[in-house]
Amino acid sequence: MSLIAVGQIVNVHGIKGVMKVKPYLVNMSDFKGLNPLTDKDGKKHFEATLVGHQKECWLVAMKGITDRTTAENFKGLELYTKRENLPKTKENEFYHCDLVGVAVYQNDLEFGKVLRVLNYGAGDILQIKTIQGQTLELSFSKANFPKVDIANKKIQIVLPEDMKERLK
Repeated sequence: MSLIAVGQIVNVHGIKGVMKVKPYLVNMSDFKGLNPLTDKDGKKHFEATLVGHQKECWLVAMKGITDRTTAENFKGLELYTKRENLPKTKENEFYHCDLVGVAVYQNDLEFGKVLRVLNYGAGDILQIKTIQGQTLELSFSKANFPKVDIANKKIQIVLPEDMKERLK
């Protein structure tokens, strides 16, 4: 079973057990089809209902959790769902988990692999480990990565000139 992280419980809200969840999804409407949510191991199951939002967090009520004290025990817990529960992506839209581990090619030669996807607030950045063992971070843009083929696990890279010099 493939589990995908969809958010993390960061705090509680009020006295009735509502939790603040930092979402890893963009649209609140995507939350509807994710139940049941689980922990990382898939051992604990949660039926969650989205009840609102506050700043960057979604307010979530969990079935069976009705008081603040109980809810506080879940702070820090990352929430997962089955891969098939996630909404289908649109063209040129990707889940981070689908990019990690994908081979990166430059001029049909293997360049490296995607280690992780980072985001410091200004957009996604691919962290790549080159076949020479170097690690680099590059903005995930059409200019830098003109062709992304998730089905065949291949990404084409076009390095900016300044980065070519640094990699020599």
